[in-house]
Amino acid sequence: MSAIYLYSDIENSINSKIGGRLSSLLGGTIKYCINAGVRETFQEIDLRSAKRKSALSPNLFDDIYDYNCPSDLKGQKVIDIIPQISRTSDLEWNLTTPEEFDRRKEIDKTMFTVWDNDFVRRLRISLVVDDSDTNLTIAELDSLSSGGGTWALFGDGENLTQDLDNFVKGNGSINWDISSAGGTTAGIQNTGLDSFDLTDYVSAGSIFIWVYITDKTNITNFILRVGSSGSAYKTKTVTTNNEGTSFYNGWNLLRFDLFTSSTVGSPDMSACVFAAIYMTKDAAKVSETDYRFDWLVVKRGKIHDVLYYTKYAWQTTSTLAYKENATAISDYIVADTEEFDIITTKCAEKAAQELRDHSLANILKNDYKEMKQNYILNYPSEAKLLITTYHIFQESSSKNDLE
Repeated sequence: MSAIYLYSDIENSINSKIGGRLSSLLGGTIKYCINAGVRETFQEIDLRSAKRKSALSPNLFDDIYDYNCPSDLKGQKVIDIIPQISRTSDLEWNLTTPEEFDRRKEIDKTMFTVWDNDFVRRLRISLVVDDSDTNLTIAELDSLSSGGGTWALFGDGENLTQDLDNFVKGNGSINWDISSAGGTTAGIQNTGLDSFDLTDYVSAGSIFIWVYITDKTNITNFILRVGSSGSAYKTKTVTTNNEGTSFYNGWNLLRFDLFTSSTVGSPDMSACVFAAIYMTKDAAKVSETDYRFDWLVVKRGKIHDVLYYTKYAWQTTSTLAYKENATAISDYIVADTEEFDIITTKCAEKAAQELRDHSLANILKNDYKEMKQNYILNYPSEAKLLITTYHIFQESSSKNDLE
């Protein structure tokens, strides 16, 4: 924290700017003016003090594009995505639209976007991550014999088939239905996979798999088991997808962190031949078709941090937890000295409007505008600018192409 200013300090500053008339406003109106003024200032100016850094979740992986978005990210105001070690001199990020990202994510590997959908935000990132030495494909799940052995049904699963029409990676996926049995699990398993070694992944690795959900209703979680047999394995349960959001209909990428998994029996993680992936469901979830699994892979990835501007202007006194609005007079405002003066001028403008002193409100509005311009001139925003490519023009190879 650059400087320590409390909610009460803002009240005192506002009171001096409006001629000691703060007591003429009701308590709720005062809080409204302050919170509204602070939010507006934070939206209009990328303040130095509003820069935050948080760990990207999960680690950055090659061919994995969706990541958790910081809940307090202001708009699309990302400054940088920073590798913990070994940053190359030519790593320069480009912010683009979700549509362009989806089109170019496999060919442009220094690109990211902020995707807003159904009141859920996520970061989509495309980067070549050198994780070839920490990347192991267990099974492509393109066929029923993918990865060795034969995939079989688990729980209430039925009608296991190869699907060559609807898949995410490779040439196909494994399709299965939910029977009418009325049990509480359904999925697939394989007890005869080609042996693979997970020793180097147990303490820091994650297993990914794509699941196609026909109907998310009455699904509690998904569970992965992987080990040396059906009685000796690591197991992990997830209740959200890789982006940290609720399951939705369609393709979901699931991530199972081995470093937080539980152990059943005494698995030999250097000689794994068993894997099972299944849902926990309500007994009433029966007779549904066309669920799918695709691409079972384990990765370690690379640790990255996200540097961004927060929209949360306040911190609690006790834990310094960030929040969007002040709720106590002891809350801290996230602001340095000149930022504090800009913020309180905007708040005083709001207070003057409530007092119906329009002449003073206009004076404060102009003061705020001038202070804002000077601040932006001295401290320009470091956020990435949105870049899009509408057309890609190619040079003509012959005269006839121009005619």
